[in-house]
Amino acid sequence: MTLWRLFMDVVTKVLSVCGIMMALSSCGTREDYATATGKRLFPFQSVSMSRLVLTKVDPGKIKLKDAGAIRVYTYAIKVNSKYTSRGYLFEGPKDEREKSGNAILFGHWLGGISGVDTSEWEFFAEAASYAREGNVCVIPLGHHPWIESSTGTAEDVPLVIDQVNDYRLGLDIAFSRFKTKPPKAMIIGHDYGAMFSILTAAADSRIGAAVIMAPVSCFYYWNRIFHSIPEGQILDAYKEAMLPYEPITLIKELSIPLLFQYGESDQFVSKGDALSLIDAAIASPMEAQWYKVTHNLTRYPLVTAERKKWVGSQFERWNASRGI
Repeated sequence: MTLWRLFMDVVTKVLSVCGIMMALSSCGTREDYATATGKRLFPFQSVSMSRLVLTKVDPGKIKLKDAGAIRVYTYAIKVNSKYTSRGYLFEGPKDEREKSGNAILFGHWLGGISGVDTSEWEFFAEAASYAREGNVCVIPLGHHPWIESSTGTAEDVPLVIDQVNDYRLGLDIAFSRFKTKPPKAMIIGHDYGAMFSILTAAADSRIGAAVIMAPVSCFYYWNRIFHSIPEGQILDAYKEAMLPYEPITLIKELSIPLLFQYGESDQFVSKGDALSLIDAAIASPMEAQWYKVTHNLTRYPLVTAERKKWVGSQFERWNASRGI
């Protein structure tokens, strides 16, 4: 055994005892999987994956029952001197993961009840369910608008670009957990997370299908709630600056399978706006599901079950292409 191997064994054991593991197997600079749209609108940020830190989480502390063989981590990766990307990683047994596992990225909403379904919590149970089946799930905490709110000006554009990069980092982490990488990733987003899921799918070629849950078609609809944007020239200038990055714009560039889920009693999304976004998905094979529910879609078992059925059908198709 070489001195280097002995050194690495010691380092791994020490980090494991501390509950923290560096992604040593993923060292190196990120690869750019940008689409043509991604190269045009979302400048690639090169980040060394050697900066990735995983910290094991007790499933009981996030109210997961019957966690079984799944492992849950928080992750952190320093992007620059001002920003660290953070989130959760759920993964199942390694044998199942390598046999038929797929990568899933969840984009959570802005809202909910603290400790129940607020922000990233809304997808914990769903991520655990997928992880039990051998999949790898990543839930980025998100920065904009969850931590840094809208400015109501063109300064939102770099915030949107950075948030898409945050999701793309999440994809890097998900794929890094496979020895043999699956061909594509699923993205499942709700509310603002659905809006950024559309943008991420337009920017990153690794997204193979998407579930879009109750977004609005344009950021300014909701951003005006958090930051007053006066009617007239100021609002018009904001709309013009944001237009290339709006979901209603970028969904037209997608050709991947899409599932839309909306509540007919949604208090934050009008049916007319939802239909405008669905109608804009002109190049994608898609399905739209409507339910007699409110905006809080993850609270309804039927909505979750039908979403999981659709995701499973996509995985079956992908696994068939892998000879599984």
